[in-house]
This record gives sequence, structure tokens and C-alpha cells, in this order.
Amino acid sequence: MKRPCIFEYNDYREFLKDMFLFKKETTPSFSYRFFSRLAGFSSPNFLKLVMEGQRNLTNTSIASVAKGFKFKKPERDFFENMVFMNQAAAHSERDHYYRKMLAAKTHGKLKTIETARYDYFSRWYLPVIRELVMFGDRKQTSEQIGAKMIPPVKAKEVELALRRLEELGLIGKDEQGCWRQTDTLLSTGPEVKSLLITNFHKEMIRLAEESIARHPAKNRDITALTISIEKKRIGELKQKIADFRKDILKEFADDDNANQVVQINIQAFPLTKPDNEGEKP
Repeated sequence: MKRPCIFEYNDYREFLKDMFLFKKETTPSFSYRFFSRLAGFSSPNFLKLVMEGQRNLTNTSIASVAKGFKFKKPERDFFENMVFMNQAAAHSERDHYYRKMLAAKTHGKLKTIETARYDYFSRWYLPVIRELVMFGDRKQTSEQIGAKMIPPVKAKEVELALRRLEELGLIGKDEQGCWRQTDTLLSTGPEVKSLLITNFHKEMIRLAEESIARHPAKNRDITALTISIEKKRIGELKQKIADFRKDILKEFADDDNANQVVQINIQAFPLTKPDNEGEKP
């Protein structure tokens, strides 16, 4: 059995499970109690509780786990950042530690793909460029693509974005040197997926706010609706919005004469608590 490579993980509990199994396979006498003695834990089942999500790790216990598994310094540093990323409550903290994890990953295809995936969701213009490359003769230069975007993007940033999109398999060139799109789906674990999706929405909401001053009303549609609703009907409302998104895609997504990229933000969120929420019994 091959020793788990910590740099291939984004969930520290999953890593600990695999690491424990590796130790059990390679060292028959290895057990939770044996590990606790190595790490200096008084509780013989502490590691088991952590792996099952019933306990979190602190700065002290992170160091103890690293000692018990004999991590080298790069592994210890990566493990610490992964724990902090997984356990952080605030999005800004999770994003901070995930970027530190990306920087620490060893060079190679895995690092390239994960960095490209992060950029795709964290830089608004990557999804836009993926659409723009299909315009006209599909041979536009970085300068041409950058100049078409609002706000404009520098040619060097467009070049990097194109490289990221190719690394993700989202675009490529055919035999004639024309750009083409693929139907590749971006997938990742739940821990990172929620972080990246949040990054994407924050970027697009920021652009929506800026569009109020950037574009005349005839070129945009920013409207709002404030209504009262039963909390139990939130799911029904979300389904209506999902159906609307599907209708929009069906109606407009395959437009052969497309010549502009448009972002559609649909936002629905509570502004008050239900009458009975937060009341004392």
C-alpha cells in the first residue's frame, strides 16, 4: 500500500483516515492507542473522534498529530493550513488558507490543475473569455479579447487566462488554429467546491454593483422584489428560480449569432427571521 501524499488532499479528516489505514497495513501493531502514545494524547480514541468529525484540532493537537505520524516540515505546514481551512468559519479565512495550500503543493499536473480551477472561479474574466473565444473567426488575439471586455483586461492577464482554461480542458484549438469549447465539467471535493463557488458569486455580485454606474439603464437590468413568504415555501421559490435559469439556457444558450457575453445574477435571500424563530419557549 502506497503512503498517502498529503499534498493531494483538501480535507484533513479524509487524509487522516487514509494515513491511519496505511499505518495499519504496514505496521500490524499500529492502533488508536499506539498512535495516542506516539502523539502524546491522553485519550486513546482522540484520533478516531477527529476522523469522525466529533472533535476539531487546535494548534497544540495539530503539532501532536504531526509528531505521531512523523510528518516532515513541509507536510506539517501543509497539514496545519489544511486544518485551518477546513475549520474556518469565515470565507475570507478559508480562502486565505486554501491559497497557502496551493502555494505549498508540489510542482506538477495536480498543482497546475488546482491553481487553474481556483483562478477560474476567483477571476471573473475566465468564464467570460471562454465564451469570447468563440466569437467571429475564433482566432482572436489576447489584445483583441482583452479590449472587448468590460472592464478591459490586460493582454498578459488574458494570455494567462487562456492557458488556465486550456489546462482545465475547457478550451482548445482545432487543426485550423481556431478556438473550440469542450463540455468538460469542473469537479472538486465539497470543502473546496463551496469555497470556490463563493468566490465566483462574490466576484459577479461585485461586477453587478459596479455596472450600475458603468452602464446606462438601457443596457442592463437591475431590479428588485421584496415580498413576504412562509419559510416552508423557500424551497418552492428556489425551484421556480432554477426552472427560470433552465428556460433562459434553453432559449438563448445555443445562439449561433452570439456577439456579447452577459452575466445574469438572480438573488433571493431572507431579510427577516420568521415570526417564531428566535423566540423563547
